[in-house]
Amino acid sequence: MLRRKRNLMAMDETVVKTNKKNHFIYSAVDIERNEIILMRVYLTRNWLITRSFIKRVLKYCENKPKFVIDRASWLIEALKSLKLEYKHEGFREKMFG
Repeated sequence: MLRRKRNLMAMDETVVKTNKKNHFIYSAVDIERNEIILMRVYLTRNWLITRSFIKRVLKYCENKPKFVIDRASWLIEALKSLKLEYKHEGFREKMFG
C-alpha cells in the first residue's frame, strides 16, 4: 500500500468470539477512495492497542487525516493523545437519528 494524502478515514473495531475467546478486529478505511488501509486482530481492546493501531494507519498517510469514529472512549482517547482530528458518526445515528 502506498503512502498517500488522505483526508477522511473511518475507523472502527468489532468483537468476534472464536473458541470461547474474544478477538477484536480493528479496521481503517480511506472513505474517499473506499480503500481498506489496515485491518488487525487483537486479543484485547484498550487505549494502548488502539493508539498502536492508529500509528500503524498513519504510516500509510502523508498527512494527518480526520477520523470518523463511533463514541468508544478508547478510540477518542487514542486520537486525542496523537492530536488527531475526529468526528462522531455511528451506525445507530444514521439509521435512527
